[in-house]
Amino acid sequence: MSVRYFALIAASFLASSTFAQDVDGATDHPLIGRFEGARITAYDTRGFDEYQFPKAAMTSSESDSFDPIEGAKTSIAYVLPPTASLAEVERNYEMALADAGFEKVFQCADRECGGTALAYAIEQFPLPRMIIDPFNYRYLGATTTTEDGEVYAAIIFSVDNDSQVRVQVTVVEAEAMTFKMVDAAAMQADVLEKGRVALYGILFDTDEATIRPDSAPTMQEIATFLSSNADLDVVIVGHTDNQGSLEYNLGLSNRRAAAVRNALVSEYGIAADRMSHAGAGFLAPVATNTTASGRALNRRVEVIAR
Repeated sequence: MSVRYFALIAASFLASSTFAQDVDGATDHPLIGRFEGARITAYDTRGFDEYQFPKAAMTSSESDSFDPIEGAKTSIAYVLPPTASLAEVERNYEMALADAGFEKVFQCADRECGGTALAYAIEQFPLPRMIIDPFNYRYLGATTTTEDGEVYAAIIFSVDNDSQVRVQVTVVEAEAMTFKMVDAAAMQADVLEKGRVALYGILFDTDEATIRPDSAPTMQEIATFLSSNADLDVVIVGHTDNQGSLEYNLGLSNRRAAAVRNALVSEYGIAADRMSHAGAGFLAPVATNTTASGRALNRRVEVIAR
């Protein structure tokens, strides 16, 4: 197979697009893209998380094989057309990473990786969203530096029982965690000065509108703020990043805003007639959507004076 053939595939591979068969809300990572014809089977993005980045073959000591990294993390699982081979897909990702300015940290195939040990240890989506044959897989880890900081890409390739190549891409944009807790006094100051306050401590899983338990401190502060300002009526507004369609994100942000309002009524005793809710989707960004850290800033809940 000629270099020209690979180069042509890599060029089309780099074109990032969302396919109709992808899971809701999913999209390619802007630094990497996808192999032509691939479909996203799982997608998760978090503004801040931990990740164990494989940097060497698996040994008896995981500390020798992994680097702990913190930052904005995006994980995407793909299933590829039956016509794609494991070697072809790996080579195209290798070329695409090089074209995007990444430098290789570690690349291996099954036994070279440490055999089944690395296959079981590497973070992955559960079956059937991602499938790794521990006796037939490949791994590619690389890094690059952008104007926003260090970026790590970990990609694992394998084949399922239908001879379809499976790929999981994990990208971590390393950064320090920013303090996101806003107390009732700060909320009041922002609302008095700006007419609104942006909150990042209300957390949801990807594509979900159920408030996570670790949101309780921020929810309590909202309730304290509203209880201390009994004459204030507010609108709870949900905001998303631009991953997925406008229609999808308008619906998701509206459901999340409704969940916050309903929780304030049912769990914190705030009068329902003081609050309405709305979803703005990605129509009011406060940062760029081209980086994971920017998208994390755009995913927020705002309390707006009415």
